[in-house]
Amino acid sequence: MPSHKATAAAPIATGVLLAGTAARDVAQHGLELWTALALAGGLSAVAVGLGVLAGFSGFNGDDDANENDNWTTVALAGLALTCVAVGAGIALA
Repeated sequence: MPSHKATAAAPIATGVLLAGTAARDVAQHGLELWTALALAGGLSAVAVGLGVLAGFSGFNGDDDANENDNWTTVALAGLALTCVAVGAGIALA
């Protein structure tokens, strides 16, 4: 089983890159729909990675975790996925 640090590295790195790119684009061109989605998705990915790294119970997958923590995890992951998918669709269109 991989360590929490290794598991948390991917969403943190991806989120920082995505949010940084979106923030730079907002500074250069102003706020647009896809940049807002990219920024929200990047920040959500960073939050998921930090949750894994900190060991919050909703992020570790144990069966005895609190139900509210599990919903927080699903909400953040869903927000990140939705933002990335919609932002990619807008960028490709």
